[in-house]
Amino acid sequence: MSKLILDSGPLITTCKFSVQDLLLIDHLLRRCEIIVADSVRDEVVVAGVQYRDAHAARQRIERGQIAVLSPPAVPDLGIVLGLYELGHGERDSILLTEHASLVDATLVLDDHLAYLVSDRLRRRKRFLLDVIVDLVRAEQLAVELAVDMVSAIGTRYPSAFVEHTMLLLRR
Repeated sequence: MSKLILDSGPLITTCKFSVQDLLLIDHLLRRCEIIVADSVRDEVVVAGVQYRDAHAARQRIERGQIAVLSPPAVPDLGIVLGLYELGHGERDSILLTEHASLVDATLVLDDHLAYLVSDRLRRRKRFLLDVIVDLVRAEQLAVELAVDMVSAIGTRYPSAFVEHTMLLLRR
């Protein structure tokens, strides 16, 4: 089972949009192990308490379906991440990749700067749209379901990303 470290944006997106009567987070949980940093939990669940997606995330965290971890202390990496002035969630999500149990996990981001920083740090990272494509390619997700998922979340992304994703899915 794939391990995914979700940053705040992808967690909110997957807990907000539904396809085939299931939230996207539930489709992912059937196929992947989901982990979030404690600061991501706080951003989504605590700060966003009035939103439906926060309630959905809280339920799955309380049930143990989504694991919550504190990032390890890595002073040199912390200094580097501080240079970029990333948000707490982005910083802590990147730091989670330092956990011994998460070295094979994929970091799922929607922030372009965090993506570029992760690339410079040689972290395995993907945008949520690419995770959907990857699941199809691994034959863990049907193309039709993936197309519906991308259509459902399409408003969260630039149209070029959505159209490109649809082309990748139809190959």
